[in-house]
Amino acid sequence: MKDWNVVVTIAENGFKQAFSLLSQYDHVAKTPFRNVLTLKVENTETFLKSFLQDMQKDPAYRRVFCRVIPCTHCFFFQTLSAFEEKAKQCIQSFLPQLAHRSFHVRMHRRGFYGTIKSQDEAGLLGDYLNEQLRSQGAEGKVTFDDPDVILDVEIVAQQAGFSLWTREQRNCYPFLKLG
Repeated sequence: MKDWNVVVTIAENGFKQAFSLLSQYDHVAKTPFRNVLTLKVENTETFLKSFLQDMQKDPAYRRVFCRVIPCTHCFFFQTLSAFEEKAKQCIQSFLPQLAHRSFHVRMHRRGFYGTIKSQDEAGLLGDYLNEQLRSQGAEGKVTFDDPDVILDVEIVAQQAGFSLWTREQRNCYPFLKLG
C-alpha cells in the first residue's frame, strides 16, 4: 500500500467519480477495503481549504464522499506493540495543543481485525494522553460531549495516521465527520 496522509470513505457506487475527483488533488490510491481510498497530498491545510471550496461548488462532492480526513502524523507498523509505541510518540507532539482542554480519542480502524480493538486502543491512548498532561500540570478533561479537541486515529492496513481537530475546525469542515 502506498504512503498516504488523507483517508477517504466514499458512498456506495461512487468509486469511479470519487477517484476522478480526488485525482486533481494529488496521488489517490485504492485500498483493500470497500469504499476506502487514500490520498497523499503535499499540504493538508491547503487540501482542506481546497476540498471545502470544491465541495461548496460541486454537489457531487456531497453525494460521493462520506468522510474525508487528513492526518498530520503518519507511520507504518506491523504489530500491536509497535502501533502503541509509535502512537505514544505521536501523542507527545500534541500535548501542548491539549493542555487544559477537553478532549477524547476517536479511532477508525480498517484491518488488524482481532488484533487491534478500536475502543480499547482509543481508551488506552486517551488514558496515556491524560497521564502525560497530568504529569506536566496541564490536565485535560475527557468528554464525548462537544470536546474542545478530538484526537483522531485512522488505521488503514499497516499504516496509522493521527490528527487533532478543534471544535472550530470540526464546524468549518463538515466532511471530517468527527461527531
